Amino acid sequence: MLEIIITLVTLVANWQIFRKLGRQGWEGIIPIYNTYVLFDELYGNGWKMFLLLIPIYNIYLIFKLYIDLAAGFHLGAGFGVGLVLLSPIFLCILAFGSYVYGDGSQVVNAADPISETIDSAASFVNDAVSGKNRRDPDAAQKLEQLKSLYDSGILTEEEYQKKRSELLERL
Repeated sequence: MLEIIITLVTLVANWQIFRKLGRQGWEGIIPIYNTYVLFDELYGNGWKMFLLLIPIYNIYLIFKLYIDLAAGFHLGAGFGVGLVLLSPIFLCILAFGSYVYGDGSQVVNAADPISETIDSAASFVNDAVSGKNRRDPDAAQKLEQLKSLYDSGILTEEEYQKKRSELLERL
């Protein structure tokens, strides 16, 4: 169970880190492709990831990769070593901290499809709880009554317009 939680937290952290890199969040959670993107971002050539297949050299390269990633976030080599040795913890620190990659101009400002879905679901739930978007079958009749109250001088212009817009939303 703990392994599943650590894996999920690491995936979320990777999502956030890739967004800070100026990439789409989903690129950080797809195995192999995320390594390609990381090499491409840090070294300008994603195909360099195949150097990880060289025994012994791959140990050096993974340390270099994470130290360079830390440097991109204006952090020292010690943080890069922490990324290698205690990845879930240091990835979370990097993802959820106020660290900015490069000059910060790369950060993705466009919403992810996942973020858009979560936001729309949250607004739907909020609207359902608050009563918005409920259809009122008597709204047309209530509009007529509202108009007669306004015409007779019982309601002010402001009250009439406010209530009228609420009823029109319910049609």
